[in-house]
Amino acid sequence: MKFESFFIGLLVIVMISTGAMGGMSGMITSDHASGKNSDTMRYQVTFQPPVIECTDSYAQVFVKGANQILMQENLPVLPMFAEIIKLPLGTKITKIQPNDFTVYTVPVPKQIRPADEPVPVKRERISDEKREDALYEEIFCYPENWYASTQGVGIDRGERFLFLTLQIYPVRYLASSNQLQYITTTEFEISYETSLITDTVQGIYDLLVICPDAWKEDVGELKTHKENRGIKTQVVSLTDIINENFFPLQGRDAAEQVKYFIKNALDEWGITYVLLVGGRKPGIPEEWIMPVRYVHIYWANEERYISDLYFADIYDANYNFSSWDTDENDIFGEWKRTSVLKDDMDLYPDVYVGRWACRMKAELEIMIQKTIRYEQGSTSKRVILAGGDNFPQAGIEGEIVCDKTLDFLPGYDAEKIYASEMDVTSKAMKKGLMKGSTFIHLHGHGSPIYWSTHKEGGEEDEWEDGLKFYDLPFFFNSEYPIAIIGGCHTAMFNVSLTVHAWTGGIPAPEGISWWFARKPGGGAIASLGYTCFPVATPGEDGDLDGDGINEADCEESGYGFMQLQLIYAHGIEDEEFLGECWGYAVRNYIDLFKKPASAHHFHTIQGFVLLGDPSLKIGGYGQ
Repeated sequence: MKFESFFIGLLVIVMISTGAMGGMSGMITSDHASGKNSDTMRYQVTFQPPVIECTDSYAQVFVKGANQILMQENLPVLPMFAEIIKLPLGTKITKIQPNDFTVYTVPVPKQIRPADEPVPVKRERISDEKREDALYEEIFCYPENWYASTQGVGIDRGERFLFLTLQIYPVRYLASSNQLQYITTTEFEISYETSLITDTVQGIYDLLVICPDAWKEDVGELKTHKENRGIKTQVVSLTDIINENFFPLQGRDAAEQVKYFIKNALDEWGITYVLLVGGRKPGIPEEWIMPVRYVHIYWANEERYISDLYFADIYDANYNFSSWDTDENDIFGEWKRTSVLKDDMDLYPDVYVGRWACRMKAELEIMIQKTIRYEQGSTSKRVILAGGDNFPQAGIEGEIVCDKTLDFLPGYDAEKIYASEMDVTSKAMKKGLMKGSTFIHLHGHGSPIYWSTHKEGGEEDEWEDGLKFYDLPFFFNSEYPIAIIGGCHTAMFNVSLTVHAWTGGIPAPEGISWWFARKPGGGAIASLGYTCFPVATPGEDGDLDGDGINEADCEESGYGFMQLQLIYAHGIEDEEFLGECWGYAVRNYIDLFKKPASAHHFHTIQGFVLLGDPSLKIGGYGQ
C-alpha cells in the first residue's frame, strides 16, 4: 500500500448506555514512551443477574444489560452484549484481555430453548415441538468462552477504518448439569497500536470502470457524463490489465487479476467506486465477458454461488490482500457440507462495487443512455411496495418489511401492493410505476425468473401472480426506480436458455433483476437482490439487531434487515449515492452477524449484489 504513516495519540472517553440497569463504559489511556503510540481501551461492562422464564417445553434466559441474542442452530438461545468499535486505518489490535470477574451459578428448571434451524427463503414450516434432550449431550459449556471478537477493514462514508466487534456473553450454559453460569460485571483491556494512514494520492479518480476492450470506446460517453457531474472517472479494459498498461499484472486467474487491479487503483488513485461492465457470454458453455468469482459455502442444498463482494473486499484486518482463499487450494470461500469454514474472509467492502451484467453491446448502450437520462433529471418521492405472507409463522413478513421501508423514507408517498388488501400482480406494479417512483421494493420469495408471495394463511402452492420475467418487456414507465427484489436467487445473472438452475427447469435468456435494470424504455435503473439463498427470520426471538427496540425478527435479521439497511442509509443517514447505501447495508450486516460464523449469514452477505452503477446519484441531479 502506498501510504504515508505517522503516529498520533488518542484520549477518548466512550460511554454506552444499554438500559437503566445495565451498561458499558470505557476509557482509552495512552502510553507513548519512546515515540511509540501504544494505547489501551478499558471497558467495564455491567449486567443484572439473569431472569429465567419457563414455557411448557423449555426455559428462556433474559439479562438486562445485554443488547443482542446469541443464536446458533440447535444450540441454546442466550443473551449477549455486542459493541462495534471503529478505529483509524492502520490500527493494530495487540491484545484483548478480560480482567478477573466473579462467576455465579444457578440451576435451570428446564433445558434452555435451542435455536431453530435457519430458514432459507422457502415456504417451510419450522416445527415448534420439543426436541430430544440428547440434543445438548455433547456440549460441556456454551459458549466456550466469555467473549469473542472479530476485526475487519472497510469503508464508511468514503473513509476506511478498522472495525472491531466485541461480543461479551453474560451467561454460559452447562448442559450436562442444567446449570447457568453468569457474571454481573467485568472489565476488558483492549491494547493496540495506532498509526494514522493517509493515501498519498487520494482522490485522483473517484470511479473506476472496467470493461472488455471492444466496449471501451462506448464507455467514453459515460465517462464524459460522470466527469461533468464531478465524478472523476477512469475507464480500463481487461486488455489494459493483462498488458500491464497501468500496473504490474498479479493474480492466479482472471477474477483475481481484476481484484488486484482494483487494489492497485485503490492504493494509487484513491478510488471509491468500481463498475464492472460485462456478464455472461451468450452460448452453451459458461464463459464470461467480465470475470466472476464463485464462492463455495454450502447451505440449503446450494454448493456455490457468485459473489461480487469478492471484488469489493480488498484488505483483511492485517492490511493484507483479502484473497478469500487463505488455505491456497484454489477453492474460494470454502465451507463444504460436512466441513468447517476453511478460508478467512474479511468481507467488509473497501470500495463500492456494482455490475452492469451486459451480454452484448446493445445492453451497454441501454444502460449508458438510461443512466445519463436518469441523472440529468429527478424522480418522484414515491416508493412502490409489494409483499405478503411469506412464512407460516405469525406476522405478514412482506408487509411488515415494506411498512418499515416507508418509515425509513420520510417525505415519501407509497403505493402499497399488499396481499392482505389486493392481489399482488405485475399489472399493479406497472400501474404504480407509471406514476413515477424512486424505489420499488418487493419482499417475498423468488427465483432467477420469478418473484411472488402468499395471502395470509395461504397454502404453500397458492402463489400470487407476482412478477415474472416475461412481464418485463411490458414495463414502459418514464421514471426509472431502484428495484430491491427480496427473495432467493432474484439477482442471479448466470442463467441462460441452456443453464437454468433454481428456475424450476424453465429456460430464460436472463435473470429477472438484470432484465429489469436493462429494460429499454422502462423498468429500473438498477436492481438489487441475491445470487443465492439468503436467510429469512420469521417469528420472534428477541432484539436480534441490538438497537434496544424489539421488533419483528424479519426486520432485525436476514434478508429483510439487509434490504432495510440500504433504505435506511438513504432515507435516514442521507447517503446520496447507491454504492454507499449498498456498502452501508453490507457493513452493518457484517457487524451484527458475521460472528459466530454461520453459513446462512455468509450467503446473505456475499450474495447481496448491486446490478447497477455504484456512483449513481439516487433520484438524479435534477435539471
